[in-house]
Amino acid sequence: MTVNGLFEESDELHKTQTELGLDDGSGLRVVSAKFLTEQKFNWDLFRGYDTLRVLTYSASISAIVRMLDDYSFKSFECIFGYEGALRDIKDILAFQKVAVGDTRAAIMGLKDERHIHVLEKVFAGLASFRVLRKHIAHAKLYLLSNPDGGTRVVIGSANLSERAFSGKQPETLVKFDNDQDAWQHYNRMFDEIKNSASDEIALPKDRISNAEIEISETPVLADASATLVIEPPSTEEVQVTAPAQVVRVEKVVSVIGPGVSAATPGNRNRRLQITPEIKRAISRIRLVKSAEEADNRYFSIDRQNRSALLSGQHFPLEWDHESVRVDATLLLDYFKNYEDAFEGNVARLQHDYFTLMSWLYFSPFICDMRSLALFQDNDVIRYPSFAIIFGKSNCGKTSLVDTLMTSMFGYAHTVDKRSFTTSQLRGLQQGYKRFPVAFDDIGRSAFNSHGRDMIKDELLPPVSEYPGFILSMNAEPQSFPDEVVKRSMVVYTTTALPPHNEELRQRLQGRIQEMRRKLTGHLYRRYLTEIMDRLDEDRLPEDWLALSSGVLSSIISDATGESPPHWCQAVTWFEYAEKRYDRVKARLDNLLRVSAHTKRESDVPNGWMIEGDKILVWEQRDAFGRRGFDWADVPSTLIDEEASGGSRTVLHRASLEAFLGRQLRPLRRWWKLS
Repeated sequence: MTVNGLFEESDELHKTQTELGLDDGSGLRVVSAKFLTEQKFNWDLFRGYDTLRVLTYSASISAIVRMLDDYSFKSFECIFGYEGALRDIKDILAFQKVAVGDTRAAIMGLKDERHIHVLEKVFAGLASFRVLRKHIAHAKLYLLSNPDGGTRVVIGSANLSERAFSGKQPETLVKFDNDQDAWQHYNRMFDEIKNSASDEIALPKDRISNAEIEISETPVLADASATLVIEPPSTEEVQVTAPAQVVRVEKVVSVIGPGVSAATPGNRNRRLQITPEIKRAISRIRLVKSAEEADNRYFSIDRQNRSALLSGQHFPLEWDHESVRVDATLLLDYFKNYEDAFEGNVARLQHDYFTLMSWLYFSPFICDMRSLALFQDNDVIRYPSFAIIFGKSNCGKTSLVDTLMTSMFGYAHTVDKRSFTTSQLRGLQQGYKRFPVAFDDIGRSAFNSHGRDMIKDELLPPVSEYPGFILSMNAEPQSFPDEVVKRSMVVYTTTALPPHNEELRQRLQGRIQEMRRKLTGHLYRRYLTEIMDRLDEDRLPEDWLALSSGVLSSIISDATGESPPHWCQAVTWFEYAEKRYDRVKARLDNLLRVSAHTKRESDVPNGWMIEGDKILVWEQRDAFGRRGFDWADVPSTLIDEEASGGSRTVLHRASLEAFLGRQLRPLRRWWKLS
């Protein structure tokens, strides 16, 4: 697509040149270069210059702020690109709406002095942002110069983002220092894209605070006499992947598509004159969104600059001691309710729920831990991005998650379980950034169809920030496969509120609702700051669970001036890992009880026997061919898969005894046959 200034004559000329085999400088280019040296990336690459021009397909606001803050650029130009396909005006309008909204929201989400600093540069004409309105080759380009005539051209695969420049992903940059030919060539390329295929993002003082913009405010509609010539990309150029930005743009397209098509009925020959009538028709389009489409919540943390965003708004990390004391006291009271009202092993319930709280509070950092673990070829399984809480229907699962989320962000949010599909989960994973995604009452079928593969997938999503998922499920006879248990934070309990005591349930619910209204969020702010103080940028914590639970316990103790209760003590990853198979151990223990032992497989329809270094277990199948014991729960290392089959399961005796913590012995018969 092009705008005024590119005429039909130029299109015809380009066509003629192509047919004659003439090289007009467009298309795939091969640059001859010479390898001189190679070194690790350092941000000093940008130091010593006062102008910077950037073409990037994705950019993090923290990287842009670093450029404007740490370097004295008197001129900064940035063109934002798009990894999807801009086929027609609907795509262009949708992409520009998302890009402009993101830019405004990101700038306004910075701490006061930082967003003022950025805006001052913009208003003084020292910084400008542009957005593409044409499908452009995936070039990343950085052009630097200084008053002394020094120039630097940097090209390669790295976008302008902290992640790309962190060294945690394989990227390559090539630089040309004081190379006049390279400088002229790439500046010409930048100017052509800027002048023929981009629009400036307006950041007026009276509208900058509004991150949501109307379709009529997109840059492509700002030109009073714009003419669009649509040049859709070829099928080979369309991306197969769907980055978070592309997913969001496509959602906007699906909403505005019918209205834009109705407003531009004559758009059949790829040329569209944007008349005042068309603008008026488009201005009447309003994004009436479903709850899911309107859900643009996310949580983002910039650990380097110690700042955070909650759905585009500045999330304060400052806290005061009195408010932290209020939160700590309320949370202690919340856990005390279990002692007053629940039946069963309450001490175990409190300890397990505190362990889950330690994971949920830490979950915004899990993405960093997993990225670093994969980069350092470490054990990524130790950093679970999924937590599963299941048990009886009255064990307080939903209430716990709602209360903890409120203590973190001031409100509880649960995603509709109809969104628990693979594609929706991928979209939430990219769109929510670090905001925990909570699902309530997920069924076994949905979990097996969509959740298991997500949990087993250890590849990183195509974004640097992604959330933890917390799922609550009702108890079922079977548990979860070993492949899920070892990759998730799993909490199971049968301790519950008596279902027959409705008066107690209502009284307890009223107390909890009153408590939630008093939570200030200051305890979680203090937690975030203390965790960031203790996390190293390039080194994984020795034990993230011990770190998280220890910080929580310390804050609660310091805030209340009392020793924390038994359940509010630091817990290590190994302590948790040893207990997560307790339910499977109990079921195996019952299956291998002494009374079920026999000397011969033919003696009883269900039983077990010892055969050297193996344990043989056999079960009679029901009318549907099912076995009574779900062996998928059992760690796979205990089972001899080659010897097992049919109704028989063969286990390694030594490993099984170590797992159960006891020796397996046959039943001793002390009586004699008469």
